[in-house]
Amino acid sequence: MKSTLLILFLLTYTCLPCFCQEAVDEAWVASVSKEYAGLPSELIYLQTSKGIYETGEDLWFKAYQLNAQSFVMSGQSRTLYLQMINSKDSVVWQEKYPVENGLALGHVYIDEKLAEGDYFLEAYSRHSFHNDTTGIVSSRKLRVVKNIAHDNQKTENDKKDSLRFAVFPEGGNLVSGLPSRVAFKATNGSGYPVEVKGLLYEGNTPVVRFASSHDGMGDFFFTPDSEKKYHIALDNGSDYSLPEIYLQGMTLRLSKQNKKYLEFFISQTEGSPDQEICLLGQIRGMVCCVAKGMLKDRLKIKMPLSEFPYQGIAEFTLFNGSMQPVAERLVYVNPEKKLRVNIEPDKKAYAIREKATLKIKVTDEDGAPVKANLGISVFDKAYINPADPVNILTYCYLSSQIRGRVHNPLYYFDEKKTGRLQALDLLLLTQGWRRYVWNGESLANHGPEFLADGITGVQWVQNKKKRKQEPGTEQLIQISGAEGKVMFVWADSTGQFSIEPPMMKELQGGYVYLKPMLSKEFKAELQIDDLFRAIDTVRKSRTNYYPVIELAQEDNERTFVQPIVSKDSTILLDGVTVTGKRRRVFRDKFMGRLDSLAQMNLNSAYVCTSCGRLLNYRTGYDAHHAINGCPAEGRTPPIDGKTYLISKFEHYASNGSGTPFRVIDEQYVIYHASKFSEEELLRMNNLWRTKGYYAAREFYKPDEIDMQLSTPDARNTLLWEPSVITDEKGEAEVSFYCSDINTGFTGVVEGVDGTGLLGSGKCEFRVMRK
Repeated sequence: MKSTLLILFLLTYTCLPCFCQEAVDEAWVASVSKEYAGLPSELIYLQTSKGIYETGEDLWFKAYQLNAQSFVMSGQSRTLYLQMINSKDSVVWQEKYPVENGLALGHVYIDEKLAEGDYFLEAYSRHSFHNDTTGIVSSRKLRVVKNIAHDNQKTENDKKDSLRFAVFPEGGNLVSGLPSRVAFKATNGSGYPVEVKGLLYEGNTPVVRFASSHDGMGDFFFTPDSEKKYHIALDNGSDYSLPEIYLQGMTLRLSKQNKKYLEFFISQTEGSPDQEICLLGQIRGMVCCVAKGMLKDRLKIKMPLSEFPYQGIAEFTLFNGSMQPVAERLVYVNPEKKLRVNIEPDKKAYAIREKATLKIKVTDEDGAPVKANLGISVFDKAYINPADPVNILTYCYLSSQIRGRVHNPLYYFDEKKTGRLQALDLLLLTQGWRRYVWNGESLANHGPEFLADGITGVQWVQNKKKRKQEPGTEQLIQISGAEGKVMFVWADSTGQFSIEPPMMKELQGGYVYLKPMLSKEFKAELQIDDLFRAIDTVRKSRTNYYPVIELAQEDNERTFVQPIVSKDSTILLDGVTVTGKRRRVFRDKFMGRLDSLAQMNLNSAYVCTSCGRLLNYRTGYDAHHAINGCPAEGRTPPIDGKTYLISKFEHYASNGSGTPFRVIDEQYVIYHASKFSEEELLRMNNLWRTKGYYAAREFYKPDEIDMQLSTPDARNTLLWEPSVITDEKGEAEVSFYCSDINTGFTGVVEGVDGTGLLGSGKCEFRVMRK
């Protein structure tokens, strides 16, 4: 919040100057700001390498962790929790990733067994996801298909015939005798907009003719009278009532908006006593300016936009003489404050396998060069997901700030659309509208933080005699990574322990294994906090407000290229050659070592290197003798699945020297090592495990030598550069090689600077066979 508050000039309705000399009570402003203190302090935006994935591919992502107020990159949280969720709300992937300098970079494997359909990639962190039901989940909609050429993505069309129509008085309420602007919105049963026309009737007399102007939204003006009856009749025959008309009260109306200021028109019922009112303006919880003055009947207040440092939704709240909120208006301010991102290929068309270069230029709204952190992806246009109308601007500035689904938010940020700002104002009048209710003694509870940046848990001592440990008793816990690296942490006197992000980074690669180091007499056990389960509990209680778009309105014409097939009939996808499939149990190196140790300790079977017989494998067949003079010179471990000869011997009495014997049974068997589940292996070794940071991988970029190989190249994602930094001129270049796919490609760039500006850009080019 600013340290000083603006005292504005107030003009009466008759335009006589009225100067306010009384300073606004900063303690009161501070109390207003407390409402936002419980909100998450970070916002996460997910950028993905493309929008549609085929099974068996890698999904690459970049998570921008932004300060929820300023949108500068935030390093407050240090661990990103990521889930991939299907249409049945089941988790198909969940992993943790390190956050460094406000960014988390990683990938998700799209399993070959995943069903086709829509999925959500959702991200959570300690300071962005609270334990409540009101928040908005940071998510990105994806589509998974078996074959892109066979994808028939369609919008749901159930309930399309039903109509939902609602009206929203500007500021909150209709007050008798005060001119009012009334916004309306019409949708079908699936939530998609419906264009409507109709009449406002006073009794049986038509008063105002109206029609929607964008996505089923529109508005009209009239002066309500509490002694008269009103209703709305749509041209389709539907009839609707107006909200309650109050006999007296106060209204707030935005009368003028330009690049320098906002002008508000405040009115109260004629004959009401004069009262001192206050208009407070804030953006994302930051109080930017306050105006205070005396209201007789009507008053105009100008709010300078220079006091609002960022682009976004500003909330203006009108307080009466008792400092109680009576009206509210959401206004979109400073739409020009953003990064201007220009991305251009050095050619409009390339030959297959030709080297391509993209030139990027980033400036601010005044054309000054900007040093920015950008994520860049280049992929086949067929993999654009038309059902995902989201980019960094629409998510951060709009859909993460208001409740309810936004239809096609990209429209409001397309500068080619001449009516976009007027339509955006209608959106805020309808979607962002609420009849204002504020109880300062019971502000909205946004819930406490519950996620941790590290791995947390408690060590329990099961031996009752040892439960009360003497002071100084060591509670050391051994920590191992999937690669076998060993570290240690201490549990405190209550058994609580924590593995912090730096240690998790050292052990990055999958699971983290924990082993109590107390002596066996303590019978120590570990209880590790399952934060993914806690996430699921909170997530399932929240409503999904992800933006939507009707696919019928989009140009879905696509050109598909047949998959490139090598001479051995292997289909090549994204640089990965799949030659066969077989089911096997995956175990990382650490679990593999445990399994090997268990085999050595619990299975003494061996193969004689001289006669090749398998010994000590089956009871009774476990003694080796010099059969046919076998010298039994050595032993080797048996191979699982291999066939061996086993022999059973019988001893008998003899008068000669030595111990006579004879073979009474021989048979061939297939050797199978003892099978242990991972849970059995963990318990055998007094170990516990939990998810650590998922293993880091690099996106495959072929070099010039790779391009000389005859192996077919069917990469549909040519480039994924998640962290490109522009220089002091705001410029950067990235290069890559085209694949063998002759089709249209798109380049997408998104990013942030160090001051809270966001931006995105696109380009297109063609790859052709020459």
